[in-house]
Amino acid sequence: MADPKPANPEWAAQRRLEDLFAKIAEKYGDLTGRFEVKYRPDTTFDQIGGLKAAKATLRGFATALTAPEVYRQWGITPPKGVLLYGPPGTGKSLLARALASVSEATFYHLKLLNLTSKFGPTAGDLLQEILAIAVQEPRTLIFLDEADALSLEHLLPPPQAREASARLIAVLAEKLDGIEDFSRVFVVAATSRTDAIDPSLVAPGRLDRLIEVPLPDPQGQQEIFLLNKAQAEKAAARRLFAELDFRSLLPPMGGMSGAEIQEVIRRALETKAHRAGAGEQAGLVSTQDLLQEIDGYRRIKEVVEKIRYGQYL
Repeated sequence: MADPKPANPEWAAQRRLEDLFAKIAEKYGDLTGRFEVKYRPDTTFDQIGGLKAAKATLRGFATALTAPEVYRQWGITPPKGVLLYGPPGTGKSLLARALASVSEATFYHLKLLNLTSKFGPTAGDLLQEILAIAVQEPRTLIFLDEADALSLEHLLPPPQAREASARLIAVLAEKLDGIEDFSRVFVVAATSRTDAIDPSLVAPGRLDRLIEVPLPDPQGQQEIFLLNKAQAEKAAARRLFAELDFRSLLPPMGGMSGAEIQEVIRRALETKAHRAGAGEQAGLVSTQDLLQEIDGYRRIKEVVEKIRYGQYL
């Protein structure tokens, strides 16, 4: 009888990592929605619309993971990490995934707001265990999502938050300092609130490279729109959109993030799905359909903002 076909090496690596973190979950509880690990994610820079400068700068740091010895040839050590900053929904998480993909690195995604909300000041213990495993991988990208959550302002009054946050930051700073030179470990942190980032995290030798991830300009918005349109049509295996007039669409989309543009497209397709489900002739998504969804989204966003700031309470 022939030997069984060997397991896919990527599947085996992913399974091994999941087994490791299942043991951590036994100690700390369910980590779903708080932490994930992916062996070589498949997101690419070409799948991210706009952000030309941010993509070019971040792509350069792939060398720290793929060929750190190049830095030695120039008499320096590789950087340990970067801080991505900019408004919510501009693609910071996608950029981190794409860097892991182009570097063929294992991607550790720590969702710090969710982690600290559950574990509070004791989140440092969990961070230490996760990072201890991460740095042992042959090539690792650690993504600290919503790094401003380390301030713990969302959990505690200011005096207690400052004290507890200082301990948490100290743990993380110690781990950053402990990353060995040329180790093929790189850390990417992201925030939409630079004012809440502890200065010690961006000190020299830590996350000392800062990259702005701004809202997209009109050209970037069109790129984002076309990428999401293509993804939807590929998933549906058919045409979903009529010919679109971007001269009409781009002005009312001014100031929208990539995530908001994606949501407008999803809502337009959802409206069509509801009509088809009711037995109506839905037709293709038109420019007018999208203009209506943009207007509706903006009105809903205004309501959400009022609720957030207590104007409806």
